[in-house]
Amino acid sequence: MKKYFQAPWSLKDLGIITGSIIVLTAVVLGILYFLHVKLPAEMSKSLYVLIIFLLQWVLIFAPLLFWTHRKHHLKFENFGFEKIGILKTLWLIVSAYFLYLGINFIISVIIIYGNFKIPGYQIQESIFELFGNDTFSIILSGIMVVLIAPFVEEIFFRGFLLRTMCNKAGNIFGSIITAGVFTLLHFPWQSFIPIFILGLILNSVVIKSKSIWPAIGFHMLNNSTAFIILLLIEKGIISLDKL
Repeated sequence: MKKYFQAPWSLKDLGIITGSIIVLTAVVLGILYFLHVKLPAEMSKSLYVLIIFLLQWVLIFAPLLFWTHRKHHLKFENFGFEKIGILKTLWLIVSAYFLYLGINFIISVIIIYGNFKIPGYQIQESIFELFGNDTFSIILSGIMVVLIAPFVEEIFFRGFLLRTMCNKAGNIFGSIITAGVFTLLHFPWQSFIPIFILGLILNSVVIKSKSIWPAIGFHMLNNSTAFIILLLIEKGIISLDKL
């Protein structure tokens, strides 16, 4: 059986890149601590959080892009940006999204009518707790959550990690492992079950289409919906008691 859409990198490459990310992160944090680097006190909370997010992804993508380009001379397209057609992309996005909603609806019904709590299925912390809720912070957090995060996360998790794991462990175990890593990096983990389910569906969309474009679209749709709901709750337009 033909494996996934073939990844040119190996588990050794994955190990080197992962190790480089860990070392680079430790070095940067050590330098910041040693030099007592502090952000200006007048800096807004939203800018501070944005810098942390961007620094996190720079530390991840620097080793990833450097090693894959140095060893395999890869171009941006090699991370899964295959063109599959607008209609097919839209169909995959919509069908995956309704599948995700359906699964969560069933679990929610079980929780409500069973009158019990499932660990890892609690309400996730509001993004506005991190960024703030003034107009500038809302715009900044929206750009980060709806546009930037889905794009960079899909390149790393689906374009790189999933392809590598599926080639070596098969589609099922490769998808489970990738979804697990995807979940672990989305802490705090009070909502790890829906995030894990989201990861599995994103993986299946990419494996089926051999492209990360539908995953990026689905990820953006999911994040934008969650962002709008959280914003309405934050502004008091809707209440959690009514959800």
